Amino acid sequence: MLNENLIEISRGVDSYLSTLLLKYDITPLTLTAIVIARAMVLNKEAGSAEDFIKLIASISQDPPESNEKVH
Repeated sequence: MLNENLIEISRGVDSYLSTLLLKYDITPLTLTAIVIARAMVLNKEAGSAEDFIKLIASISQDPPESNEKVH
């Protein structure tokens, strides 16, 4: 997948998440919990739950600096 595709997907996800926040009047943390839970279910069904857990663990061990943008 090309970097341009990843950027386009990221922007689409950002837009959709913003739409959900406004539509359901929920906090970003609440939406994050829902999205992570659904991603866990998706990866479990796809047989990649172990790799997903490793990914989440690696992110939580080295969070981005507060001034970094996450894409």
